[in-house]
Amino acid sequence: MVNAREALALLLVGALWGCTNPFMRQGSEDGKESRQNNSDKNETKISDGTGKTKITLESISRLARVKVWLPYIINQFGSLLYYKVLASSNLTLSVPICNATAMVFSSITSVLLGEKLNHPGKAVLGVILVLSGVAICMYSSGERLKAEDRSVKSWNEEL
Repeated sequence: MVNAREALALLLVGALWGCTNPFMRQGSEDGKESRQNNSDKNETKISDGTGKTKITLESISRLARVKVWLPYIINQFGSLLYYKVLASSNLTLSVPICNATAMVFSSITSVLLGEKLNHPGKAVLGVILVLSGVAICMYSSGERLKAEDRSVKSWNEEL
């Protein structure tokens, strides 16, 4: 069974993964729009004089786009925490909890950022079903561990 500390760490991983995905998507879409609006400006080349090294302003602007790399770095911190938690927790619970909560946090963050949902009722139903599935996994894991403890105790008593 997942203890409270591990559960909070897994929820934090799901939050870091899920909340950053809409921001990265939004940042990359902003970059596409600016490239389309400034296509003439992006054609300008910077050269070192020999003609061998040419860098477009578009390439430089990609590196400077904070709306993409900052959420990406935060997302990667979530991945580091995920691997740390996996070292000490039950793998069959950790993976579904992180992935399911990431989807839930991603959906909530998308709505908060103003992204339009095609079927909001289905989205809410999906979130409820995912969270119910995680709860069932956690409950069944706890029951399985209790049953194993009872069988070990009865086996020890027989000896």
